[in-house]
Amino acid sequence: MEWIYPILGKQKCLPFYLSGVGVAEPEYHVRREEGLVSHQLLYTKSGKGHLLVGGGSYEMELGSLFYLGPGIPHEYYPLKDGEWTTCWVVFRGEYLTALLKGLGFEGFVYDKNIVNEKIENIFYQILKAAKDPIHGDERCSMLLYEYIMNIRQALQENQKYGGHGAKDILRRAVVYINENYADDITLEELAGMSGVTKQHFCRVFKEQMRMRPMEYLARRRMAVARNMLLTTEESIAQIGEAVGYDNPTYFGMVFKKYEGITPTDCRKRHGTSLTW
Repeated sequence: MEWIYPILGKQKCLPFYLSGVGVAEPEYHVRREEGLVSHQLLYTKSGKGHLLVGGGSYEMELGSLFYLGPGIPHEYYPLKDGEWTTCWVVFRGEYLTALLKGLGFEGFVYDKNIVNEKIENIFYQILKAAKDPIHGDERCSMLLYEYIMNIRQALQENQKYGGHGAKDILRRAVVYINENYADDITLEELAGMSGVTKQHFCRVFKEQMRMRPMEYLARRRMAVARNMLLTTEESIAQIGEAVGYDNPTYFGMVFKKYEGITPTDCRKRHGTSLTW
């Protein structure tokens, strides 16, 4: 259990400021019939809990997060005593309610599977900054804004992609391409391992990577081929086959399209004259 409640003074002039931060390990049974005076963000680090608010019941498992505005009655508790760890932040600001409402945080917000590595990293930066009684207040204010905006982005992605965050959709496909670039990879195969339709996969991939999946595959192949051209004595035909092209002529066309020169010229410019 680690928690910090800063002494509130000069930081009240900031647009929003930290009023408390901590890791509840384990989290206990909390019942607040009149809510808090602060805004609150809390996510599950490990274990499982249960949240009751506004007549609704919500599971707090790994990756789940909720936001509560001031004055909202709520209750939460571990499903098993001693087996729920949470990371929480409470904060205030004179115009914060209106600002957060404009960002989509109005009253109560909940979602699961949205806490990513960046969100966790910022949380622990806030926890560290809060320990500095001299300069920590302004640092915490800046980090709080970054924290809120990253949570907002994760919430939007989860909503936009039906519970499948954009990075979750891409992760397995990109890793698979990077490791199996020489294979005959299809869009259907990539979409299937990502758990979405082919059309949806292509749209998300282009939005996130700024290129189509097959272009990413070709660029990955050309990067490997370029390295082999400059570091091995294998023929250009052998290199083309090694990265997935049985036809040397077609391999040369694709290489020139993405690298701007032919495989032969690539070798010549770097002091080697190995050819087909």
